Amino acid sequence: VVVHLADAEQAISDRMKRVIAEDNPALPAFDETLWAANLHYQEQSTGDAVKLIELTRRQMAAVLRKLPEAAFGRFGTHSVSGRRTLRDLIDAAISHLDHHMKFIHAKRIKMGKEMW
Repeated sequence: VVVHLADAEQAISDRMKRVIAEDNPALPAFDETLWAANLHYQEQSTGDAVKLIELTRRQMAAVLRKLPEAAFGRFGTHSVSGRRTLRDLIDAAISHLDHHMKFIHAKRIKMGKEMW
């Protein structure tokens, strides 16, 4: 799950950058099941994945802070869900991480390894 979150974070960040820099860019979807299987998620470092999430968010936060309010209405076209504004992409990044954190916490509780 953590490696998936790192890949998704980078994909969403790429989409945000395209929307900021380009006019109505294509925003391709990715098949998370194929990524997990073919990119050997089980063999990747969760520690590195957490660092990637942190660095990606830090980098995007620095970019987003510099934007005028009007930039958050810029948009691209997602290959599955259609028109997505920068604000939509930011909301998706936040909710995606929150959504999966619930699964991580539940799994750790079942394993007797609560995080806090």
